[in-house]
Amino acid sequence: MTTLSAVLRPSEAHNYLSISRSYLYLLIERGELPLLKLGSRASGIMRSDLDAWLEKQRTAALAA
Repeated sequence: MTTLSAVLRPSEAHNYLSISRSYLYLLIERGELPLLKLGSRASGIMRSDLDAWLEKQRTAALAA
């Protein structure tokens, strides 16, 4: 049985969103996705933040 992690590393997050890694970092730089420090060198993004971003994109697409 596989459990879903609440925090995804950037390499997992860009796959989860089906976007490029560089676009993921652009979203982080713009403040659209918050990046968590998980240690001195590790970082991650909450799955709930990724889901909220996807919903925002879906809502914008439906409104267009």
